[in-house]
This record gives sequence, structure tokens and C-alpha cells, in this order.
Amino acid sequence: MYEIIVTLAVIVGCIPCIVHSWRVRGKWTTAAFFVGGFIFGIVRENIVALFPTLYTYPNHPLYIGAAPLMMGFGWSASFYASWAVAERILEGFAPKWKDSRWMVPFVTAIITALLSIPVEVAAGASQTQWWIWPIGAITVLWEMPAIVPLGWGGGAFLFILFLREIMTRVKPEKRAALLFVVSTLMVIALHLLYVLAVRLVIVLLAG
Repeated sequence: MYEIIVTLAVIVGCIPCIVHSWRVRGKWTTAAFFVGGFIFGIVRENIVALFPTLYTYPNHPLYIGAAPLMMGFGWSASFYASWAVAERILEGFAPKWKDSRWMVPFVTAIITALLSIPVEVAAGASQTQWWIWPIGAITVLWEMPAIVPLGWGGGAFLFILFLREIMTRVKPEKRAALLFVVSTLMVIALHLLYVLAVRLVIVLLAG
């Protein structure tokens, strides 16, 4: 029951993000972001499934391969909502950084990392278990591993950085959108390498 509720909630929660993006950023940026975000979520989680020492998804109603359908919408919604909030924060507190190449992805990463904490704590609770982290993972809050905020934040940073660079520099927008969707595979590879590196550092520091 919990799994069905969270799947529907994530999908429905993605809709206002798509509508906002369409109205504020236009159709091609919206298409690039949410198609790319869906690919990021599904392909990434299928790759993660090959590494059982990371985490598993035992209880979901719908899968694409080994990845729950909700992951394609979940990564997209979390990245987009964090990006929108980051822009408003910079607009209010540091207008000169609102269009910064590095600062916008960086603030988005911080917000995404903060967002990850309640989601991951709820996800790992024994009553829900939307996903299960391996026994022995180095945790910092209940069952939430230390890697979680860093992993979410790193993903957001790379995704927004690539999106903004490509959509700004490549013309026309239709071509830029297609290029970003293809580039999402590179973002996935870089993010997984980053996560494995950070995970190793955490293990070494804990030891």
C-alpha cells in the first residue's frame, strides 16, 4: 500500500514542476529537463542494481528493468524543485549570482542535499522500505547512510550544470534539447564515479 501511494505521489508531484518549467523556461528546456531526468533516474538505477552493495528496491508496483518507475519522476522532480528554489534564493540574496555558471548548480546541490534527508529517512523506515541500504553502511541519521546528501547533491550539481551549459550555448533550442538528453548518459557516468569515490572516502575516514 505504501509503495503505491508513494509512486502516485511522486508522479503527481512531478506535474506542477513540468507546468512551471513549460511556462517559465519554454518547451525545449522543459522537454530536455524532464526527458533527460527520466532517463537519468531509470538508467542510473538500473546500473545501481548491478551493485547490490549500494541499495536495492524490493517493494514497488511498477518497474522498468530493475528500476522502479517512480525513480524517473523522483529524480526529475527533486532536481527541478531545488533548481527553482535556488534561483529564487539567489535572486533575493545575491542577484549577481543568479545566472552564474557555477553558483546556480552549487546552491541547487545544497537544496537537493537537504531535501534528501527527510526523503531518505522515510524511505528507509521499516514500515515503508521504498529502498533498502546494505547492512553495515555508515549511517548518520537513523538508517540514512552518510553518502546520501552528498550523492543527491552531486547529482543535482552535474545535471543542472550540463543542462544550463548546453541549453545556453547550443542553438537552436531543439538541437540543444536533443544533445542534453543524449548527454544525460555522461552525467550518469560521472555521477556514479563521483558516488563511488565519495563512498570510498567516507569508508576510509570512518576506518
